[in-house]
Amino acid sequence: MAALKRKGGSGMPGKCCSCWLRVWRIVKQDILLFLIIIGVVVGFIIGAAANPSVNDIVDPEEKATTIMLIGFPGELFMNMLKMLILPLIVASLICALATLDSKATGKIGRRTVLYYLMTTLLAVILGIVLVVSIRPGESGNKREAEQKRLTGPHRNLDSFLDLIR
Repeated sequence: MAALKRKGGSGMPGKCCSCWLRVWRIVKQDILLFLIIIGVVVGFIIGAAANPSVNDIVDPEEKATTIMLIGFPGELFMNMLKMLILPLIVASLICALATLDSKATGKIGRRTVLYYLMTTLLAVILGIVLVVSIRPGESGNKREAEQKRLTGPHRNLDSFLDLIR
């Protein structure tokens, strides 16, 4: 064993260390992916552990409040992502056009802006047509829903969370 270490050979302890070093290099290169996977696993475990206790709540108002409080951080995260999408797209288009030469920039720039505007216009038209044809939220009694909305209890917690949103 000592002869292997002197000659630079790989003994049994060296293989184990090199294996962990290789794993550490891979994790170090893709640290964001690794952290996302850990976050998903931890979130799944917490959700699976909390589900039975939330389902055991008998009072419907208390159950709704608990579910609202659990979902609030996720709702904030999704709103922040939505807020970042459009500026991110515009900034990436500007950066991509800035790296091109002046001749190609005009032609490709016009095509890119036209493509972006057309896809946005098609998405808006499709959204309007689907909302008009499907009419989401109209399945129940309108008077009952409006009266419940106007006379329903307004809690301080709802107002505070709306303020944060």
